[in-house]
Amino acid sequence: MFNKISILLFLFAASIAATSFAPTTYTYKTVGNLNIQLDVYTPPTSPPAGGYPVLFAIHGGAYIGGTKSSVLTGQEGTEAMKRGWVVVSINYRLMPGVILDDIIQDVQDAYSWVRTELIKKTPINPDLITIYGKSAGGGLAVLSGYKLTPRPKVVVGFYPGLTNWTDPMFYNPNTPLNPLLFVTTKMLSGPVLQEYNPSSPIDGRNVFWALALSCAKVGWFAVTHDPNLSTEKILAKLRDLSAVENVDKDYPPTYLTHGLVDTVVPYSQSVQMAEKLKEKNIPYELDLVANANHSFELDPKLWEKHVLPAFEFAAKYMQVSKKVTKVNSFLRA
Repeated sequence: MFNKISILLFLFAASIAATSFAPTTYTYKTVGNLNIQLDVYTPPTSPPAGGYPVLFAIHGGAYIGGTKSSVLTGQEGTEAMKRGWVVVSINYRLMPGVILDDIIQDVQDAYSWVRTELIKKTPINPDLITIYGKSAGGGLAVLSGYKLTPRPKVVVGFYPGLTNWTDPMFYNPNTPLNPLLFVTTKMLSGPVLQEYNPSSPIDGRNVFWALALSCAKVGWFAVTHDPNLSTEKILAKLRDLSAVENVDKDYPPTYLTHGLVDTVVPYSQSVQMAEKLKEKNIPYELDLVANANHSFELDPKLWEKHVLPAFEFAAKYMQVSKKVTKVNSFLRA
């Protein structure tokens, strides 16, 4: 089961900021008085015939933290720029102020905005989009493989949380719902977007996350704030939100990577997904990294062996050139 160190490690990726090639920021939707934005990074090279390929990046942070500036390390952004890919990095509303359906709607709306509105501002190819996410963002990436229309060209998920929301570790109907969890949910209602302190044990969202894990009710808060919703309805919804239950013949080629000693998201989540992809004859790669924990790619020694192949995979299935050019580093702000 999770401990405090594991939770903080899960949230650590949300604090890794990556900017340079100063992005252009757009509001892709408004909910009430909340503007939900995305950043667009355009490479310093001329667009190819048909437009720039797009790396559509979704940040992690346990679905309760992170922002659009926290998904890519400097090296990853530099790699995308070298390849002449536009990078789109999105914000989305955060739990527990919203449920997973709301977050998915944000991803869908951002994706639609890129295809219909960004193309008017930047010469992108709307048919060459790779969805790229880590941790919670990886979970949203694998959901994108069947929740987005039209389907993205490629899905890349780093230690995706989760591909199977019905895992007893995350939803066990036999454990009682901690009343404090329900109270905390009500206190934190509202579509939160702002940064918070992932290392602070008194931050309300950390308290919420720890409570949800302690009674194996992550799946509950993902689909409802109603403590009286039946187990049957919760499980039915969780199956709809589990990529392992929804791989079909049209699911995109998928690259998965996961550390074998990940103490945050079990590597079995990626293994289960790979098995379903194989069963449906979907092109995929599964990279299981020995002695690696969550956020292992932050170690520069592991980057070339375990991150660069994700770019090669995406280039192959987007059918774009693997040629890279020299650009300035994609640095942290």
